[in-house]
Amino acid sequence: MTTVLNASPEQFVNTPAVQRIAQRALRYLQSGFSVYLRGSAKVGKSTLAMHLADLLNQPIILLFGDDEFKTSDLIGNQLGYTRKKVVDNFIHSVVKVEDELRQHWVDARLTLACKAGFTLVYDEFNRSHPEVNNVLLSSTKESLLVLPTNQHRAEYIRVHPQFRAILTSNPQEYCGVHATVQKLHPDGGGVFHFKARSTPLRSM
Repeated sequence: MTTVLNASPEQFVNTPAVQRIAQRALRYLQSGFSVYLRGSAKVGKSTLAMHLADLLNQPIILLFGDDEFKTSDLIGNQLGYTRKKVVDNFIHSVVKVEDELRQHWVDARLTLACKAGFTLVYDEFNRSHPEVNNVLLSSTKESLLVLPTNQHRAEYIRVHPQFRAILTSNPQEYCGVHATVQKLHPDGGGVFHFKARSTPLRSM
């Protein structure tokens, strides 16, 4: 089960400098680009990401990077079975049996966001392995999400035009992170780098 958020960050410190960054990032998002916030830990990237998502005024799906993630944790997987058995004995001397076994596909968070046009906030996405995050390439660059082959559903879906992705990451030397996929960096300059700061984006 996926929880869809309607976030409104409380006690957000909206200084003139932060407002300028937020307005610039919002222009990228409103133009159809994803936004990538990277930089030192504890500078407010996650808080700003949620603030930007709130400004888009769309439902939000929040996802945290994880070293144990597989691609199926982003797009979905086959979970459970449905079995249907029909026994036809209308003619007493003839017995006809039909037995059908079908797997259930369950959408994961990226697929749900792409279908419904939600905002995906993928926090610390470089904690996941690069090969797992490759699935983001087609959804953010080509507006197409490719799914595993299955005879009961389409092998790809068109991404909803209102879908947006906001990614955050910590420096590569930070414990537990992986190198990022260079092609995931938004075209047109939607990358924002944050250095250590003394003023937090959230009041204490």
